[in-house]
Amino acid sequence: MVTDNAVKNRVLVVTDPMCSWCWGMSGAVEQAIGQTPEIQWDFLLGGVNTHATHPIGEYGRKHLMRLWHEVHATTGQAFGFRLPDELVYNSTLCCMAVHIVREHTGRPPFGYLHRLQQMFFCEGVNINDVSVLAGAAQEFGVPASVMIVDLGKTRYRELARFEFETAREYGTNALPSLLWEVQGERVLIGGGYMDQQTLVQTIAFRKNLQQPV
Repeated sequence: MVTDNAVKNRVLVVTDPMCSWCWGMSGAVEQAIGQTPEIQWDFLLGGVNTHATHPIGEYGRKHLMRLWHEVHATTGQAFGFRLPDELVYNSTLCCMAVHIVREHTGRPPFGYLHRLQQMFFCEGVNINDVSVLAGAAQEFGVPASVMIVDLGKTRYRELARFEFETAREYGTNALPSLLWEVQGERVLIGGGYMDQQTLVQTIAFRKNLQQPV
């Protein structure tokens, strides 16, 4: 039995608010969290197209639509199949917003992350709009005024970039990915989309490797 004083194993999902396959796996992650109360769940943000500065063009839009249809067909996840106008397909700003919510709530903000994904992939909302990020933050206890001010702070941009680099250090070239952490030591245990059953089985297998013979 796991007690409050016991050291729990941790699973970190390497994900991103603008990653299509991450949105496809978000429901599976939520279900797996509910099935594994003995595990601490958290996430790292991997960053998507973080050097982009110009709005996505027609070719890029068609590519994303093809990708979204593929993710929908594979995962069953809902998509609205529409993109906002003048979208700069760069997740840095919305990742900064996720960090801000984490800092102000003191816990992994899975709810805010998945809400941003829902807004982008289902509702066609531009989650690189400061007012959108601030409005969504209010649903999770962070005042809009706080979000707006914090998004202008350099340290959150630096924090997001540092996390992107940290995630890549573990070989997370494909998003989403899964990291297993015990006493601060992390190892990559999965790269790419996994359904709920595969997620739980992967975690159980890794956990069993640590059991004494």
